[in-house]
Amino acid sequence: MRKYILTVTLNPAIDKTVKVPNFKTGKDFREQNLSLSAGGKGINTSQVLKHLGVPTLATGFLGGGGGEYIKNQLNKEKIKYDFCAIGNNTRTSLTILDPRLNTITRLLERGPKITKKELNAFRRKFSSLLNNCRYVIISGRNAVGVTDSFYGELIAEAKKKNILTVFDTSGKPYELGLIQRPFMVKPNLKEAEQITGLKILTISEVKQAAFYFYKRGIQISAITLGSLGAIVFNGQEMLLAIPPKLKRKNPVGCGDSFIAGFIAWHWRKRSFRECVKMATICGAANALSLNPGFIKPGTIQKVSRQVKIKTLKYNSY
Repeated sequence: MRKYILTVTLNPAIDKTVKVPNFKTGKDFREQNLSLSAGGKGINTSQVLKHLGVPTLATGFLGGGGGEYIKNQLNKEKIKYDFCAIGNNTRTSLTILDPRLNTITRLLERGPKITKKELNAFRRKFSSLLNNCRYVIISGRNAVGVTDSFYGELIAEAKKKNILTVFDTSGKPYELGLIQRPFMVKPNLKEAEQITGLKILTISEVKQAAFYFYKRGIQISAITLGSLGAIVFNGQEMLLAIPPKLKRKNPVGCGDSFIAGFIAWHWRKRSFRECVKMATICGAANALSLNPGFIKPGTIQKVSRQVKIKTLKYNSY
């Protein structure tokens, strides 16, 4: 029996989030509500999976004081991990939230450069970790020094062992990884436009994009629409998931939480509609917390009553 859902974050970060009312460039401000957390898309996903009671293990690269901070945070949250040690320091990402103007500004460090020796060590670790997992969630930006084709290599190796793969990144690594036909993808509108070449302005065009991924051998595509929800397609049903209107604290990590909700319920062999609903619940619940990947107790039940799932008609584009 395979024991856990593996999440891969090649370029983790310490997520630093601050509130700055009426933020403007070129001025000095006093922060409000400074918050630090272990971050990176896969780590966010592991945090939500843990909250949902699904076994998870996080892997990737960690180094220096930043890496030690992330390990300490994961230990506090009782999230299992097995990262590959690197010589350079793990990055920090800064998110500035302006509650008055309702804006978000992000400063994302490139992250440490990975050496060939470190990359080969990770290959060995990844291959070993596959032996005990049922799903692999590969997400986030690629690490510096790692080839654009590397994500695709990881997907191909997991598929050889009959492990379902979920893939969520952007740019050239996304394009090359999709060639390996992962089980599930979750592009936002901008990413879907870049991959499909479509200009997506209407629901009909979102449906066309979802069908694009299915035709290329991807079983489940979830195209997220921000606060408007998501359209999710599995080749048989196309569903529109509508989240409740909420006073969001921080939208960072909502997509990662969406993936966690879907895969947690898929792990438990729930129906496609139930998986889509739990994905939407988790994505919405994440926005109510300042820290990405953190869902407050009781929030899921509260949000659940307000989520709507509608069946859409579609054409074979």
